Amino acid sequence: MRKQGKFLLFDNTVEFASWLDGTIVSRRVVLVQNHHTFQPDYAAFRGNNHFALMQSMENAHLERGFAEIAQNLSTFPDGTIAVGRSIDKIPAGIKGANTGGICIEHTGNFDAGGDTMSAPHREAIVQLNAVLCRKFGLSPNTNTIVYHHWYDLNTGERTNGTGTTKTCPGTAFFGDRSILYYLLIQFFQTIFIETVNMIKGLLKLVDV
Repeated sequence: MRKQGKFLLFDNTVEFASWLDGTIVSRRVVLVQNHHTFQPDYAAFRGNNHFALMQSMENAHLERGFAEIAQNLSTFPDGTIAVGRSIDKIPAGIKGANTGGICIEHTGNFDAGGDTMSAPHREAIVQLNAVLCRKFGLSPNTNTIVYHHWYDLNTGERTNGTGTTKTCPGTAFFGDRSILYYLLIQFFQTIFIETVNMIKGLLKLVDV
């Protein structure tokens, strides 16, 4: 783990999961928000400027009147994961879905014609959603893993994409968006179980 100011950067999901396992979260978490940053996109990522991008995002959010960076977590094209706003703080990600939420911003523009998601990024996104579901006792489904696009920007009501909405996390996010849930289910059934068996001594996780 690397640290710069309040920002934490983890090389992979296992490192993040170990940290999260030892982190006390006093608030109730019932859903995981998935966003794309749009800007910064892949072109802005140089492989060593994670903290600079986190600071630039916080600066942009401060200019919009937020108290600090909006998201709790960020992912990057190389598969790394950063903590921005404290996990124990309500994010400023989706009107109507912030209380009880964890906000993840996935660096990139995943609208059609935008960035092509890298393999390490894809893996980190799936694993991070799975780790958060495990931490907070959530079953991965469309009620617990949500997209900004599903909420009306004006009312904060969930409309599943009708009304005034953003495309976030992108019209081409995981291609067919339903694939995220398929991958999460597969991950829980196979990769995650195997990983837990190998590292549960380190993470002090119970059997799944």
